[in-house]
Amino acid sequence: MPVPRASTPRSPLAALLLILAVVATVRADDPPSPWAFKDHDRIVFVGDTLIERDQRYGYLETVLTIANPDLDLTFRNLGWSGDTVRGLSRAGFDPPEAGFKQLVEQVTAAKPTVLVVGYGMADSFDGPAGLSRFVEGYNAFLNAVAPTEARLGLLSPLPHEALPAPLPDPKAHNRDLALYAEAVGRIAAERKAAFVDLFRAFNDHRSRRAADAKPDTDDGIHLTALGSWRLAAILGSTLSLPPLEVHQVKDLDHNLRFTSNHPRLPTPWEPGADEGRLVYPGLAAGRYVFKYDGKPVVSKTADEWAAGVVLPLDPAFEQVEKLRQTINEKNLLFFYRWRPQNITYLFGFRKHEQGRNAVEIPQFDPLVDAKEKEIARLRKPVAHTYELIRLNEASQ
Repeated sequence: MPVPRASTPRSPLAALLLILAVVATVRADDPPSPWAFKDHDRIVFVGDTLIERDQRYGYLETVLTIANPDLDLTFRNLGWSGDTVRGLSRAGFDPPEAGFKQLVEQVTAAKPTVLVVGYGMADSFDGPAGLSRFVEGYNAFLNAVAPTEARLGLLSPLPHEALPAPLPDPKAHNRDLALYAEAVGRIAAERKAAFVDLFRAFNDHRSRRAADAKPDTDDGIHLTALGSWRLAAILGSTLSLPPLEVHQVKDLDHNLRFTSNHPRLPTPWEPGADEGRLVYPGLAAGRYVFKYDGKPVVSKTADEWAAGVVLPLDPAFEQVEKLRQTINEKNLLFFYRWRPQNITYLFGFRKHEQGRNAVEIPQFDPLVDAKEKEIARLRKPVAHTYELIRLNEASQ
C-alpha cells in the first residue's frame, strides 16, 4: 500500500506521519539555555510591548508548556507596553524614578526562579547617545532583582520590519537596534546568563521567507498573531523536543490505521494557515471514510483521496488550541490581579475615593489557580487513533 502524503508540511496528519524532532546542539562552552526548566519553576516574563503582547496570543507560553508536559511550571507575565529598563511606563502619575521602584517591586513580588527579560525596543529610540544609559539601567535593574536568585534569560529587541509606505524606512532604526541587541548580549555574557538574539534570528527568518509571505508585525515593530507564532517557533528551535511517535497498522483490505502515542502535544497550528489536506493515491476502487478516534469525519472515493481531501483539525491540535486559550484566560485574570484598570483609584493618589475596593483584588487568586489546574490537565498528551476505512457495499 502506498504511503499517504500531505500537501502542506503543517497539515494535521503530516504532524502524525512525519517524525519531527527539533534538537539544539549544545557545546560545553555555550551559554545556558533559558528554557532548561526544573519542576516547580516559576517563570516570570518582564519587558516592553514584546512581552506584554504575548498575553494576547499566548504562543510562546504554550510552546514552553508543551515542551515540558511532566513539569509543574508557573508562568507570569509582567510586560508593560512602551516600558524601558528604568520602568518608565510604570510610573503612572508619579515621578519617573518611581517607575523603577515599581518594576523591581513587581518582579520581586512575582517570586521568579527564572526571569526572562525583553527590553530594548523602547530604549532604542534614544539612539547611540542613549546606549550607555540603557546598559547602566539594565544592569541596575538586574542588580536590584538579584536577591530573587532567579536564573536569567535575556532577549534582544526585534529588528524593525520593513513595510510599505506610509510606514517609515527602518534602516536607520535597525542600525540603532543592532547596537542595543549587541549590548544585551554583552550583559548576558558578563553575567553568564542565557541570551537569545532575536534581532539576528528574525533578520535571518525574514531574509529566507517567501516574498509574498505575510509580515510579522502590524506596524514594523509590534508582532501580529502570526508574528507571535513565529517568535514561539524561533525560540522553540532552541528546545530539545521529544519526537512525535506514530504507529502504523494496515491490513490487506486497504484499511489504514495510525495510533499516536506522543510524549508531548504538537506545537500550535499556524494562525491563518489552511486546514490539512491528505493525499492518498493508489487505493482500490471504492469509498473510504476517515475517522478520528472512531468518529467518521470525511467520506470520499478512492479517486478523491488520490486528488487530496481537506481534513478538519484533528483532536491533538484541538487540545493545543484549548490549552492556548486557557493560558490566555489565565494571563488575563492575572493581569487584572496585578494591574487593574482603575489602579490609580485602588492604590494610587486617588485611593481615598475607592481604595476600599482594593480588598477585591486578591479574589482573582483562586480564579488564576483554577486556570492553572486546567492548564496542567490540558498539557498532557492523549493517545488518538486515525483510520482510513474502506466501506463495504452495504454501507455505501
